[in-house]
Amino acid sequence: MSKAFTKEDDDSGFEAPLAASSVAVPQKPFYLTHTGAAELAKHADPRVRAALAHAEVLAPIEEKPERAALGVTVLVHDEEGAEKRYRLVSAEEHALLGEGCSVHSPLGAALLGARVGDVRELRAPRGTHELEIVTLIGERAGDPE
Repeated sequence: MSKAFTKEDDDSGFEAPLAASSVAVPQKPFYLTHTGAAELAKHADPRVRAALAHAEVLAPIEEKPERAALGVTVLVHDEEGAEKRYRLVSAEEHALLGEGCSVHSPLGAALLGARVGDVRELRAPRGTHELEIVTLIGERAGDPE
């Protein structure tokens, strides 16, 4: 058997990738939802918790916001009538925690700024899809989703 396929301890001095993701911890200011900040503060990896030093933590959004924004959960009905739920977050929060829908993604960009009753178009590789905004839910202080 080749040496490449044997198990050995690695004392190379290189750090393992972040437990939350394979991206680097942001070294510049970025937005973080109230819920995301609470999750980062509990994270086991000190490098992930260190990202809080660069984060601008947004105040919790009111329970019934008028528009979809960072921290808001958006309930939509797709073209088949299926209900889906997306919580809007920054790209950095999504990369660090692996949760939520980045507002920089095509879906997040389509939902950002929407009001209840709006129909938004999502352009995807397999065509355009319509999403009807059914409900907007804000996050409450001390009660992360």
